[in-house]
Amino acid sequence: MNTAFLFPGQGSQSVAMGKALYEASAAAREIYALADKIFAEQNPSLAKLSDIVFSGPEEELKRTIYTQPAIITLSLALAAELKARSIKPLYVAGHSLGEFAALYMADVISLEDTLKLVALRGSLMETAPAGAMSAIVGLDEAKLNQIITNIDGVSVANYNAPDQIVLTGTAAGIQVAEDAINAAAAAESLKARVIRLVVGGAFHSPLMNEPALKFAAAIDAAQFSKASIPVIQNINARPVTDAGELKANLKQQMTGAVQWTSTVKYLLASGISSVWEIGPGKVLAGLVKKQDRRFTVLNIEDLASLEQATMSPSV
Repeated sequence: MNTAFLFPGQGSQSVAMGKALYEASAAAREIYALADKIFAEQNPSLAKLSDIVFSGPEEELKRTIYTQPAIITLSLALAAELKARSIKPLYVAGHSLGEFAALYMADVISLEDTLKLVALRGSLMETAPAGAMSAIVGLDEAKLNQIITNIDGVSVANYNAPDQIVLTGTAAGIQVAEDAINAAAAAESLKARVIRLVVGGAFHSPLMNEPALKFAAAIDAAQFSKASIPVIQNINARPVTDAGELKANLKQQMTGAVQWTSTVKYLLASGISSVWEIGPGKVLAGLVKKQDRRFTVLNIEDLASLEQATMSPSV
């Protein structure tokens, strides 16, 4: 297949996502049952994961501790369906959280270990030190860096597209950065928008150092295998197959920036003609189209869309 599989991250969730797949597939129901078991072991005082996913309330699903395992369970169930059909892309990649589903798709981590790592990740990030994040739309990287270069406690979390970059850091630092960007936009007639994100922590920043160290120990303890499909990792936007290198790069992810713009550039340069977004929502499809509309983009979030995609000329 002249195709890349992309797996979404936090922010793509919605109540009842995956319910159609759950009802249609016995294999998916087994994966959800395993996810419920692992989530309950990690979080014995919380409500059942699948109950929150399928029935809400939405405010609970938005909590990082639920969001991350909820999204990854659907992505893994879809990946398992693709594996069962022997459908294999040239590359896989995932946005932040989605990188774990990409690693499973590439046979690097087992299904159970992926669910365990993500349940722990969601718990650690839920309780991470307070911070803030803000999406900046309409400024390129050079201009944004010029504005924020001397602001303490602020760094880039996600390079999502050439004109869509997410800042992360202390609440005070992010407020200073937002004010500086708005002032520069007004003074220079720039079409820049500042969107404060509803998150509890400063994800992908040095403020995540403590949870990142705890998570690195779990990554070290997990069994990683050589990738059967090159995984384009967040930290460097380069394809990796070596198990040791995959581990080392993944351990940097919680504190490092997501290089998504460079990931899409790499796919285009590699000759990929289509991408499939495997999981809930269409966030990555939008980011790909924003950067280059030459890609054919398909969204796979249930059995019906999977079956339709397999009839695509790209297969």
